[in-house]
Amino acid sequence: MFTRTAGLCLRRTALMLSRSGKANGSMVARTVLTKPMNHALIANSLLRAFHAGVTIHNQESKQVRDILNSELNLELESLKDEEAPPLDETFQEYLDKSGFSIVERPGKNEAELKKTTADGETVRVLFDVAQVSNLPYDASLAEAAANEQAINEDDYDALSDNFANVTVVVSKEGRSTLGFELLMNIQEGSFYVDSVTPYQGDNVALSESAEADAQRDAVYHGPPFSNLDEQLQESLEVFLESRGINEDLASFIGTYSEFKENNEYVDWLKKMKEFFE
Repeated sequence: MFTRTAGLCLRRTALMLSRSGKANGSMVARTVLTKPMNHALIANSLLRAFHAGVTIHNQESKQVRDILNSELNLELESLKDEEAPPLDETFQEYLDKSGFSIVERPGKNEAELKKTTADGETVRVLFDVAQVSNLPYDASLAEAAANEQAINEDDYDALSDNFANVTVVVSKEGRSTLGFELLMNIQEGSFYVDSVTPYQGDNVALSESAEADAQRDAVYHGPPFSNLDEQLQESLEVFLESRGINEDLASFIGTYSEFKENNEYVDWLKKMKEFFE
């Protein structure tokens, strides 16, 4: 197609120049000589360019693959196994003590803990492991805050920025469900209630569908928690603590988030490597 189009353009140019000579009053038609195109040379040039492009493309893919493979080997070496390692003993100790179990969500940032209390309540704790694991942590600040030591204003601002969103959903069959939106301070290992919302069942409180999300947005979430009567605030905080929302849970969320986020990263590297094989 390319060579045919070029030849047609040259013939049209010759005809236009010839007509132009007649229009200027010349009695002798001008002859325009056109150099024949070397089609074989053009084809060879295009072929070389194509092979060069393929070579560069393959080199770039290999470079990405090699980097991914190197990073994956480093991660697997630290894990001492290509498969996800079992939960650390301290994790299992907390789970046995608290009654929570982990709801596996492979390939997702969101983690979930779940337990059923003696009186039939189901308590679910949901958090984003990427958000938690990427929060800055300063052990000295955390220790100072825990011991209620004086810290300067800049350190206090840094401390107050280390919040992660945690959702607690408490439901009981035949009753409405309560959804608590909490802020967890990773430095202090503490929780702060942002809002409390009653739902007509845990399907609305927990479903990930777009419809359920719209329903949650439409529900009245109540006034800011800090505007509630102090006795009501305190009683709700005690209610949460009795369901296991305490400092031990905050510590578990921090360590488990690091664990799960790292495993998800290893799985991501494997999938990326497969693409570039």
